Amino acid sequence: MLKAREIVTLIFALALILVTALLGGWQLDRAEYKKALTARIAERMQAPPLIQAGDALDFKPNEWRHVIAYGEYSADWTVYLQNRQHNDQPGFWVLTPLHIVGSQTYIMVMRGWVPRNFDAIDLLPKVKTPRKITQVDGRLAPAPSQWFSFAPDPPGAVIRQNIELTQFAKYHNIKMLPYVIQEMGVEKDGLVRSWPQPDVGMYTNYGYAFQWYSMTALGLGLTIYFLGKRVRDRSRTLRHKELHS
Repeated sequence: MLKAREIVTLIFALALILVTALLGGWQLDRAEYKKALTARIAERMQAPPLIQAGDALDFKPNEWRHVIAYGEYSADWTVYLQNRQHNDQPGFWVLTPLHIVGSQTYIMVMRGWVPRNFDAIDLLPKVKTPRKITQVDGRLAPAPSQWFSFAPDPPGAVIRQNIELTQFAKYHNIKMLPYVIQEMGVEKDGLVRSWPQPDVGMYTNYGYAFQWYSMTALGLGLTIYFLGKRVRDRSRTLRHKELHS
């Protein structure tokens, strides 16, 4: 017969096993959802190109699709996102707003990567920018993620840690689309266009699921071990009493 304290401990252990198993299942479901999302993204990237005119596209169902835009770069508004690496070499992502032809709308173009000059860290790298209406080929992408920074960048900063499109548009008094184009076309402008592949975090969820299921297995194993030990101890006690009765 289990004692009251042992019963409480057993109930707690079973509850812990159940909770960790449910959390593992939830993480596994999230991973499977993201696996399907990764497959959809791969299909989108093979789909025919969209044409970006002055009106916003429906972003979510078209994220990472090939897109073409025609317009003129506002080279004077180019910004350089620092601390971006390529092959372990630090440098900048170069972003320039494109004034879409036939409209009052701008879209930010992530044009590529350029190395930083550590002999003169405040010296801007030379980047060739077309001064005429040009065709931009790329992928429809979300705005660059916000990196940790001890202080916000000044609104008009050229070299900066982050960019927030709404604030950028407000500062320059322009209408800007809420997403960007990651340029993929081959241009003789000295920029490297080797963007990170879209990552929806599928393997992170698989990792979490493994951790939760490991805790489930550990809890189950320990519960079985201690219950078995309790039964064995009880049996030895009964045999001992029988021998001395």
